[in-house]
Amino acid sequence: MSPVSPNVVESENAEEPSRSSGTPSEEARGVALGFAAFLIWGLFPIYFDLLRDVPPLVTLAFRAVFTSVLLLPLVLWRGKGPAILATLRRPKYVVGLAITMAATAASWGLFIWLIAVGHTLYASLGNYISPLANVVFGALFLRERARLLSVVAIFLAFVGVAAFALGVGRLPWESVVVAAVFPIYSILRKAMDVDSTTALTIETLFSLPIAAAYIVYAGYLGVSSRPDWATDPYSLTLLVGAGALTAVPLLLFGSAARRAKLSTLGLLQYLTPTGQFLCGAFLFREPTTVYQWVSFAFVWVALVLFSVDLCRAEKSSRPENRADDADAATRPEPPADSA
Repeated sequence: MSPVSPNVVESENAEEPSRSSGTPSEEARGVALGFAAFLIWGLFPIYFDLLRDVPPLVTLAFRAVFTSVLLLPLVLWRGKGPAILATLRRPKYVVGLAITMAATAASWGLFIWLIAVGHTLYASLGNYISPLANVVFGALFLRERARLLSVVAIFLAFVGVAAFALGVGRLPWESVVVAAVFPIYSILRKAMDVDSTTALTIETLFSLPIAAAYIVYAGYLGVSSRPDWATDPYSLTLLVGAGALTAVPLLLFGSAARRAKLSTLGLLQYLTPTGQFLCGAFLFREPTTVYQWVSFAFVWVALVLFSVDLCRAEKSSRPENRADDADAATRPEPPADSA
């Protein structure tokens, strides 16, 4: 899965007031939960490499089914049932969430396919530049004004993608798609007044019947003989586990977003593409050229500038909220939700 963009972080924080202004222990817990979520996402290639021989669409279908099976009871236990039903009564939101479900499925499917064909570095590059793509899409479609450092960072990322293209002899469209999916997802989600947990649950519910039907067709009805994955207990266990592996970091992140600062999560999110890069370059030993190393160097410099800009922006906004923060510090807060 792609790293969570700053836009998604903001929507998670909008779901419940941030507790980062509370006790230091809550902030530390938020950082720890966020670190765990992004680290798990960064190590996803190791798990999905074990499923390299399974058709990517089958892996995607199992991932969608068992993410939903695990996520729905937890969400209902947390009292989101009424919010889910209220959202499903609004046709506009149903259509919108069906579209974002398709975007999520495309992102998950592309990632699985990239691992299967030995292009983990493409996924890493796309996830590195995704936060910068958020800035570009925000400026184009939401009329958000990009700050100077962010503009410089975007230019450097563009140079990095060009260098990568020279190294592989073509435009790395896979990386471009990975980078663009979540900005598009974020823009669609901004048009709907639905909290992130409710939206994610409905998206997985929409995908559940389609994915389940495909598993039955691909493994048991649409073929003359059952494929290996449909009869091998090891493969089936890994396929079912893909759903749990998807749900766990989502729950960890949701809890982290209510405790940690936006700038902290913005920095932690680079753990994901870094883990993917290390897996591709050193664990899987995917072929690389000097152009690709130059590409990542440009992108890393761009992300340093972008991170500095993000921290400056958050710091400059604090004086406006100082009175509210001071007041919040004196009010009792409800018990923290467990991850």
